[in-house]
Amino acid sequence: MTTDSMMATNAYRLFINRLCRSCPLKDQCSMLKNFIEKQERISLESTSLNHSDVQTIDNHLTIPSTQHCFLCIDVLHRYTSDEFIQRIKQTAQSATSDFQSFCCNLTLPLNLFIRHAYLLKFLNKFVGECNEKDLPIIKDQWRNLMIDRLEEALERPYQIESPFEINITFDFSGETEELNFLRRFRYADNPKLQKSNANEAFTRQAVTSVLNDITFEDFEKYYKPPIDGKTSCTILAQHDSVFVAGRYNKYSRTLSQTPWVIDGIRKAETSVEELITLPISKLVSAKHHAFLSSGREDVDVRTLGRGRPFVLEFRQPSRILYQLEEFRAVQHEINTLTKDVRVRDLQQVSKEDSNQIKEGEEEKTKCYEALCYTETQIDQNELDQRLASVSNPLIIEQKTPIRVLHRRTVMTRQRSITELSAISIDSYHFRLRLTTQAGAYVKEFVHGDFGRTKPNLTMILDRFVDILELDVLAVNINFPPMLENEHDQKQQDDICDINGK
Repeated sequence: MTTDSMMATNAYRLFINRLCRSCPLKDQCSMLKNFIEKQERISLESTSLNHSDVQTIDNHLTIPSTQHCFLCIDVLHRYTSDEFIQRIKQTAQSATSDFQSFCCNLTLPLNLFIRHAYLLKFLNKFVGECNEKDLPIIKDQWRNLMIDRLEEALERPYQIESPFEINITFDFSGETEELNFLRRFRYADNPKLQKSNANEAFTRQAVTSVLNDITFEDFEKYYKPPIDGKTSCTILAQHDSVFVAGRYNKYSRTLSQTPWVIDGIRKAETSVEELITLPISKLVSAKHHAFLSSGREDVDVRTLGRGRPFVLEFRQPSRILYQLEEFRAVQHEINTLTKDVRVRDLQQVSKEDSNQIKEGEEEKTKCYEALCYTETQIDQNELDQRLASVSNPLIIEQKTPIRVLHRRTVMTRQRSITELSAISIDSYHFRLRLTTQAGAYVKEFVHGDFGRTKPNLTMILDRFVDILELDVLAVNINFPPMLENEHDQKQQDDICDINGK
């Protein structure tokens, strides 16, 4: 290839005339830098970048006065200025006031991959062997220019795994037009598929795949980039969620755990979730929150003992650091405002610790006490004899209960019962105490659910048994940590091992 033929290419005019003289990408790519310097030494007028000049690539493409650096679309120029740093700072501080570190994630227009591929093929054809590793990455160059300055402006360290993310998305007004260049080569060996997918969106993987099959000559013939396009960007900042954990007691038999809404109509005035969440959300301000507990009790079931563990996830929080005293104050407020719910051990926990609430879901155990009724008389001796004959552990199989068929998958679940005892109240009533594997349906174990749970208490006692009241005495999971200043009643601890032993 002669120098004249090289200078006649669209690529030459784009990469010589359309790169800002101070473009960091040019400086970081030694092959491109040496090539441009060589052209300057032989005084080619077309190599100078004059913003008032008009350059012509071919009969179909006229370059007006420069709107952007062709290779970095101004990402490394206008978007590395002091003014842009102040814009990032303002966004970060308005999102979360007390973040401790930060990281930056950049999303760039896909048409940059096309331009870099074109440059790579141009250098290989006219300058020398060059591969992708020889071309600097815009994201890396941006970070090299910005991170130290951002650390100084934000007064926080940059950490790759920081929970506080500053997401910067760049858009280019001519991206869609430029990507259309690739459609000619996409599914080129299957015209029918090419036609049916004519409007299919491009992903980074798809762009890279198509570019691998495009030659330099293809670029020269068909590639007509919108050189007067404009770059814009949006900045979003958010911190990882704040997690607040505790345990709750529920003393009401008419209170649901979560808002009870059917067909858009509320069936109850409030819920456990709302009684707990609303006061806490006044302290922990966030755009969204989610309530998660270690299992759930029915509306008519109380939760006693040390209560049921729960976690509140506050997403996109405006503040992340809290003192234990602040949670103690909120806990006191909750316990003062209602007699139906009581909270203890309220504290901030890490995301990793919050996962304990769902880890080992099948292995953890729960302790219950049920008030039961029999159709025929039974005394303490018979209760003891019949329950003593049961294997330990007792393995039961439960088909999905009739009462939850509308919202649970129909299947048979195997669960274990490790402790089973009863105390007679009178000839027709007794209190049943049992420790079960999590997920067991205690009500159905008592009455049998028309034979859908086997074996069941009705079978064991050889008479129909029904359940009148049910209480959860303990959820055996070591989460969250018990706070030192908590001096709660430890009723049932001799029967239900809180430590899960």
